[in-house]
Amino acid sequence: MCEVKMKKKDDINKAIEKIKKNLKDSPKEALKLAAKVSKQINLIENETERAKLHYELGRCYSSFSKYETAGKLLKQALNVFEILGEKKYIMKCYYFIGNTFLRLDNFDEAIKYYTLSFNTSSTLGDKQIQRDSALNLGRAYHEIGDNEKSLEKLFYLLNESKKEDDTRGIIGSLINIGNNFNNVGLYDRAIKYHQKALEISETYDDQILLGSVLFNNASSYSYVKDYDLSYQFYNKALTIFREENNKRLIAFTLNNIGDIYINQKKYESALTYYLQAEEYVVKSDKYSLAPIMTHLGAVYFYLGKLDKVEPYLDKAIELVEELNVKQFKLETYRSANEIYFQLNEFAKAYKYQKKFFEVKESILNAETAQKIANAQKQKIDNLFIEDNANEKFDFPEIIGRSKIMNEVFSMINMVAEHNVNVMITGPTGSGKELVAKAIHRKYKKNSPFIAINCSAIPEHLLESELFGYAKGAFTGAINNKKGKIEMANNGTLFLDEIGDMPLSLQSKMLRVIQERTVTPVGSTKSIPVSIRIVSATHRDLQEMINNAEFREDLFYRLNVIKIEIPTLQERKIDIPLLVNHFISKYNKKFNKKIKTVSADALNYLLSLPWQGNVRELENEIEKAVLLCGQDTLHIELFVAAAHKTETASIDEFPINWSDYKLFKTKIGDDLDLKYVKKILAVTNQDIPKACELGKLNKSQIYRILKKKTSE
Repeated sequence: MCEVKMKKKDDINKAIEKIKKNLKDSPKEALKLAAKVSKQINLIENETERAKLHYELGRCYSSFSKYETAGKLLKQALNVFEILGEKKYIMKCYYFIGNTFLRLDNFDEAIKYYTLSFNTSSTLGDKQIQRDSALNLGRAYHEIGDNEKSLEKLFYLLNESKKEDDTRGIIGSLINIGNNFNNVGLYDRAIKYHQKALEISETYDDQILLGSVLFNNASSYSYVKDYDLSYQFYNKALTIFREENNKRLIAFTLNNIGDIYINQKKYESALTYYLQAEEYVVKSDKYSLAPIMTHLGAVYFYLGKLDKVEPYLDKAIELVEELNVKQFKLETYRSANEIYFQLNEFAKAYKYQKKFFEVKESILNAETAQKIANAQKQKIDNLFIEDNANEKFDFPEIIGRSKIMNEVFSMINMVAEHNVNVMITGPTGSGKELVAKAIHRKYKKNSPFIAINCSAIPEHLLESELFGYAKGAFTGAINNKKGKIEMANNGTLFLDEIGDMPLSLQSKMLRVIQERTVTPVGSTKSIPVSIRIVSATHRDLQEMINNAEFREDLFYRLNVIKIEIPTLQERKIDIPLLVNHFISKYNKKFNKKIKTVSADALNYLLSLPWQGNVRELENEIEKAVLLCGQDTLHIELFVAAAHKTETASIDEFPINWSDYKLFKTKIGDDLDLKYVKKILAVTNQDIPKACELGKLNKSQIYRILKKKTSE
């Protein structure tokens, strides 16, 4: 196959299968074939097939420990899948790109991609990828020292794995929970979780997994300096890895046994194990090779074999600087500094001491920044802070600092750079369009953002608004007119209230997404478009699909990534911020100088249910600012409006029963009108939304309004 020029997809697929088969037995041949396949893929004309082949080859390169190449190939595939809306492949690319970054020790990027795969797998119902993403998020958070988030994901994984009877998931979560406890010095608790993992894995038919559990038990006992027990567990793990011929894990275990002997100053024994590790490690696996080279340089120095020290140290330094993994650099630079100092080579010692502190400083800066951010997040001494509370997320138009909103901000940051369709869900008035605009600004700031409310335009006009029309398409079409889709070309199309789009248009919208073209009403000419679609709805689209009111295939294309906006009730901690923001906004509008809101007024606002969410709160603050004649908003401005009725005093009640009934009817009508005005104000005079909010129909609203008009 290597000698044949691969022009056909089937040839390349066969080559990829051959690569997979040769991964263990003939890795060099497999790598050569992979390099050849990589060049041939670009000969494939079909974009989708080319992307699938890039995806498969990317996974092969991951198996060679060529993580940079794997990541590039997977990202090439991802770019195409995102445009095509291939959700399952998008999810898999997110996950495996996360794997490459985890292997490269780029934990921030790993967390970003695993979060995306966790979110997407949740939408698709792929519980296995969701659990695997949770496991790797736990690992990545553990590596950056965020044990709280790590344990949160790992305990989630443990619970979900128990529900699904997923033994592998249970074992994986127990191992990593134990590693977190080791990280914070709770060694007894770590040993407890690792022993539990061992009990389960001994009855589970997976030798590699059992070896990994034994390995982690060995590490725990090494932390408490029980080297004899640690050695026993490492030796059992080593036996399994030898039986399975897993050279990478053999090398890794031999290296750790060498560390045990170094800690006990048994340098000859340490050298024996380090040399064995060097023999087993695949030379292309630079991540395994780098620490072994460092350790060999150090142990030769301790043994006084100085002629062998520098070659190993130089090789270790070359590897860590190529890999650019900070933890590897720290260990190697520290060893080089100590060894060269002892050898009286002070220039070299100073060189690596300087490099050590440069890396250490960059890690400390990142850790300090994270600690400060966490401290600020926890501290809420002063409810009235500046409007730039969420400055680190760069979304000044979205006000909030609650944990649930920070999660929304994180999701916006993650999805913005990926050209995927996004579905925003949340109740009326929660700020879905603001989130859509924030995604757009992070994605293509200078490109068009075109919004259309599917519920606000009559059905017979919505098609021409979306698709445009050709001259002469219907009476009154005296010129060609671009539709919203074409206007959004190379930018973002925001479909608000997508759940209200008629079924007849849903099929046409699906065709736009699939074919990436739009055909105006009355035209036969298709116009190519490149758009990102962000949709929003407060309705349950899954229920609509079940009731045949919404197309499942369209939902599948639009709901690639889902962002849920919380109700104001769920984030009441943000109300003081919002109040402060709206006071500032309406001070400018009404030329007022209101400084704050009184404590009792704020407590009152915090006690309300806010069914209309942020929009309702904004309307109340706007009215209060307008009516306020002081520099503080007092409770009367809110309570009076809420409780005031036109009910007369008992002295004014008519004596005659017939007159009383008329009097009572008038009061009831007035209350009905107040109610209708209230829900219309909350929904910005949008009658369909008011009906949805109030659980009443249009005819009821029109009847109440008409009755008052006729009086």
